[in-house]
Amino acid sequence: MNPDHAVPDAVTAPVLALDADAVVRGVNAAFAGACAARDPVLGKPFAALCDERAADTRASLPALHDALRRRAPLDDLHVTLCDGRGEPWPVSMSARPVGDSMWLTLLDRRDALRAERLQELLDMAQEFGRIGVFERDPRTLRGHWDRHMPRFWGLPPGHPALDFDQATAYIVPEDRAGLAAKFLDSVKQAGSYSHHYRVRGGDGVLRRLHSQWMVADGADGRPDRVLGVIMDDTEIWRLAQSVHETNAQLELALQLSGIGVWRHDLAADRHHFDDQVWRLLGLTPRPEGISRDELRTRVHPDDVPVVQAALERALQATGPTDMEARYRHADGRWLDVLTRRITQRDASGTPVAFIGVAMDITERQGEQRRLQDLTRRLELAASAAGVGIWSYDEATDTAVWNAQMYTLHGLDPSLPAPNRAEYRARFVAPEFRDVMEYRASRSHGDGQHIEQSDLQIIRTDGTRREVAMRVRNLQTESGLQRIGVMIDITESRAARQALREANERAALATRAVGLGTWELDLRTRQAIWDDQMWRLRGLEPREQAPPEPEREALVHPDDLAAMRREYEAAARERRHGTQQFRVRWPDGGWHWLASRSLPLFDAAGHEVRRIGVNWDITQAREAEQARQERALAQRESRAKSQFLARMSHELRTPLHAVIGFARLLLDKSSLRLDPEPREQLRHIHAAGEHLLALVNDVLDLSSLDTGEIKFDPQVVPLRELVDAAMPMVAALAAQHGVRLDTGTLDLAVWADPTRLRQVLLNLLSNAIKYNRHGGTVMVEARALDGTRVALCVRDSGRGMTAAQLAHVFEPFNRLGLEGKGIEGTGIGLAIVKANVERMGGDVQVQSTPGVGSTFEVRLPRPQPDAPAQRPPSLPARAAPMP
Repeated sequence: MNPDHAVPDAVTAPVLALDADAVVRGVNAAFAGACAARDPVLGKPFAALCDERAADTRASLPALHDALRRRAPLDDLHVTLCDGRGEPWPVSMSARPVGDSMWLTLLDRRDALRAERLQELLDMAQEFGRIGVFERDPRTLRGHWDRHMPRFWGLPPGHPALDFDQATAYIVPEDRAGLAAKFLDSVKQAGSYSHHYRVRGGDGVLRRLHSQWMVADGADGRPDRVLGVIMDDTEIWRLAQSVHETNAQLELALQLSGIGVWRHDLAADRHHFDDQVWRLLGLTPRPEGISRDELRTRVHPDDVPVVQAALERALQATGPTDMEARYRHADGRWLDVLTRRITQRDASGTPVAFIGVAMDITERQGEQRRLQDLTRRLELAASAAGVGIWSYDEATDTAVWNAQMYTLHGLDPSLPAPNRAEYRARFVAPEFRDVMEYRASRSHGDGQHIEQSDLQIIRTDGTRREVAMRVRNLQTESGLQRIGVMIDITESRAARQALREANERAALATRAVGLGTWELDLRTRQAIWDDQMWRLRGLEPREQAPPEPEREALVHPDDLAAMRREYEAAARERRHGTQQFRVRWPDGGWHWLASRSLPLFDAAGHEVRRIGVNWDITQAREAEQARQERALAQRESRAKSQFLARMSHELRTPLHAVIGFARLLLDKSSLRLDPEPREQLRHIHAAGEHLLALVNDVLDLSSLDTGEIKFDPQVVPLRELVDAAMPMVAALAAQHGVRLDTGTLDLAVWADPTRLRQVLLNLLSNAIKYNRHGGTVMVEARALDGTRVALCVRDSGRGMTAAQLAHVFEPFNRLGLEGKGIEGTGIGLAIVKANVERMGGDVQVQSTPGVGSTFEVRLPRPQPDAPAQRPPSLPARAAPMP
C-alpha cells in the first residue's frame, strides 16, 4: 500500500485519499464512522460515493478532477455524498496534495443547512409574530431596516429606513423624550438596552412597540454599531419576551477551519507544529519547536486543568483521545481549539510522544452557540405566543414539529410528527379534509407566496379547536419543502362571535324599546348616531351624524343652556350624565327626549369618549302634566267644597233665627196683624225655609265631595223604599196635576237606605216639577244581570236635548230653565250622582225632548245571605225642596 494513501486516524475530521484517477485509496476512522462504511469504499471512484443528482455535486466534480490533474490545492468545495444508510450527506471539502495522493478533508454541512432552515422559520416567525430588525450607526444615527420594519411605522412595504429624528417624530409626544434620551445615552457605552413606547404610524394607527438593542464596541474601543429588534406588542400586550438580535444577515454556514498536525516529544518536552498550527496560534514557525511550559502560558487559566487531565487520560488510553481548550492567539484573541491525539510508544510500550491534529473550531463553536440560542429564542417566542411551527418535506414525506405543535394537538412529544396522510386522517376535521388537499395541490414553490387558511382540528382527547395556518412553500434541490405556522383561534373567534351576538341583541333591544344610541369622540367632537337617533327627531337616517352646531339647533332654546351645564358638570365630576330636553321636529312640534350617558377613559385616565342613549318621554311628560292638572283641580274642588261647607254652617245659624222669629210672629195671636204685614211675614218665613233647604243641600254636596258622610250599606227592599217615599211627594204631584204609578218592585239592592231614600225623593221631585199637567211618573225596578239592579224613574215631561244631557249633573246648572218659574237650585241631581257613586253604583239618563226622561239608578245586588233592613223614617232634612 502506498504510504501516501494511509490517512492517520488521529485526524478527527473525515479524510480520504484519492489517486490521480480520483479513486479512493484510503480513509481514516472519522470518515468510516461518518459514512458507516470503510473497506467497501476503497477502490471505488470518488464520484460513486456522491449523490450525482445534487446540484452542488454536479458543479463541484469537474473542479475536483481539474485540481487532481494539476496537483493543486482546493478549498470550500461543496458536494453531497451518500452515507452508509443511503441518506444524503452534504459536506464542504478541501483538497491538499500529499505525496502521490490528494487528501480530501470533509466538514459536515448538515448543521449549516439546518441553520438555514431555522433562519427561514425565524423569518416566518417575524412575519407572524410581528418582529422587525434594525441597525444604526451610533455616530450618524443612520441605519438599515429589515423588510418588516416599515409596517411598525405605518409605512408602505419597501420604504427606506428612517433616520433617528424621522423615526422619533412618529412616537407620541408623551413617550418621545423618554425614548430619545434612553437611546442617545445608550450609544455612548456598549451594552444591551430595552424600552417600551407608542407610535402613531403614517397610516394613523397607534401601535405599542417594544425595542431592544445592543450597542457593540469597534476595534477602537468605542461604540460603532447598534443592532436591535422591535416587537409589535399591540395585540399581544403581555408577550414581552425580548429578542436582542435576530441577525437578519445571519450566516450560519460553517466554514472549514484549517487542520494542523503536531507532535509532542515527551523526552524533550517540546511541541513541534506544522505551518497550519503556527498560523492558528499567530506565531512565527520555529524549527526547534516550543516548550510545553511556554505553550501552557497560552492556555486559558480556566482550561489548564482540562489540558492536564487530557494528557493523563491519553497516557492511559490505547486509542485516540479528544480535548477542547481555549488558546490565546498572538493578537490576544482566545481561540477554541479541538485536538485529537494518540500516544506513540516504543517497543516496550513506554510513551515517547503524542501525535495529533489541531483544528480551530472557534467559528464553529460560535455558530453552534448562536444556533442553539436562535433555536431557544425561536421556541421561547413561539411558546409564549402560542405559535406552532412545522415543516414538511414532500420528498421524504416527513414532518418536523416544535413543542407548541405537540401541545396544540395534544400529542405526546416523544412520538414522531405525523406525515401528511396521517395528519389528515387523524387530526383534520372530516369537513375540512378536502379543502386542505385542494389547497395543497395548488401550492406554489416560489418561496414568496404565503398561503393563509383556517380549519378545524381534532385533538387526541377528542376536542375540536379552530386554528389559523400560514404556509410558505420552498422548492429545494431535494423537492418541495412546506414551512408553516399554526395558532389556536378558538377562544378569540368565540369571543368575537359572542361580541357580535351581544351587539345584535343590544341593537334589537334598543330598537324594541325605541332607544337611540350615540357616541361622541371628545378629541374630534365627531358623533356617531344609530338610525333611531334620527327617528327620535323626526328625521330620515343619514350616513354621518350631524355636526355639533346642527345638533344643538334641534334643541329647544330654553333647554340648551341647562343641557350644556349638565354635560360640563358630568365631564368635570367624571360621572354619568342625565338630562331631559325638547327637540324640534320637521312639522314644527316639540318632543321631549331623555338622555343618559357614561364616560370612557384612556390608559392615562383621561375621558376620551362618551356613549349614551336617548328615548322619547313626550307621553310620560304629558301624562305627568295631566296628573298634576287633575291633582290641582281636585285640590281646588276640595277647597271649594270645604269653603261651601263652612259657609253653609255659618249661614244656618242666622237663618234659623229668621225662620223662628217669623214663625213666632205669625203664630202670636195677640199681635193682631193686618193682612198685609201678615202676608209679608209668610213671605219671609217661606224664603227662609227655601234658603235653609238650599244651604242643607250645599252642605250635603260638600260633605259628599270631601268624604265626610259615612255610608252604611244594607239590603234595601225596593218595594218598601218606594212605598215610604210616595206619600212624601203626593202633595207636590197633586199640585202639578201629575199621576204617580209603580211597576215591578220585587227586588232589593245593597245600599245605604237613608241616602237611597234621598236619591229617590230627588228624582221623584224633579220628575213631577218638570212634567206637564196631566202627565205621569212611573217607578219600577229590573235586574240587569246577576250582580246589579236598576231602579227606574220615568216621566212624561218636557225632556232634554243632547246639549242639556251633557251638563245634567253639574251643580247649580238649571239647564237654561231659570226663568221658567220652576222651583229648584240645580243641586239635586249632583247630590243624586254623588250618593249613588259612593254606594258603588252609577246613574244613567235617557231623554227625548217633548216625550220625557228616564233616570236609572244602578246599584249592586245583595248577597243571598245578607239580612234585609227596613228603610228608616225619612228625616225632615232628607225631603226634597218644594
